[in-house]
Amino acid sequence: MKLHITILSTLIILILASNACPQPSASFYFSTAIPINEFRDFDNDPGYGANLEILFFSPTKRKPFAMGISFSYFGQGLYFYDDPCTDETYLSGNRANNYSSINLLFQLEPPTGKVKPYIETFFGGSYIFSNSEIYTLDYVPVNLYVDDWAWTYGVGGGIKFSIGGNDGNGSLYLDLKGRYLMSSDVELLDRESIRYANDSFYYSLNETQLNFLAVQIGVAYYFR
Repeated sequence: MKLHITILSTLIILILASNACPQPSASFYFSTAIPINEFRDFDNDPGYGANLEILFFSPTKRKPFAMGISFSYFGQGLYFYDDPCTDETYLSGNRANNYSSINLLFQLEPPTGKVKPYIETFFGGSYIFSNSEIYTLDYVPVNLYVDDWAWTYGVGGGIKFSIGGNDGNGSLYLDLKGRYLMSSDVELLDRESIRYANDSFYYSLNETQLNFLAVQIGVAYYFR
């Protein structure tokens, strides 16, 4: 995992150092991540979260592409533990699988216009974790933390609609986007096999690949 982080950090630093170009932009989105393909059989609950993107430079007439970095997070629900004998729900914070990602982002889009369709691709890594805590009837906390790392990559596209400012210069856009995200093999908590007994958690992990279709809505601002 440390090697993965080192490689990704080095790539980011090199790109930042070699592409100090004008007109950066920043975007913020609310996201809904829908499991698809084989991953849907593993966990079909949608995930909800947010995404921050920073483009180091924006498209120009000579180079109609942009490059930057994307930070994202979403989690798949909140669960509570029911005692199988008494059907009593313990006071708990039983969080499902959470996904925190950092990706290099490449976009191809028109340099100007009130409506700007675009396509993109991205690659990077995700830190996946699950944190479950149950307070027993004696109010003693019992905690389970499971985590893993995976390479992530994917494609996407969207449309930006101008909602304020000058075209391409201090301008603000409404951004509607869709993304298809994939990953390398990762071990995730199987929520159907987790149980609590004798003040301990018992659980199993499944190895799978992530497959999400993310639907996003947000705003994009071009600084200059």
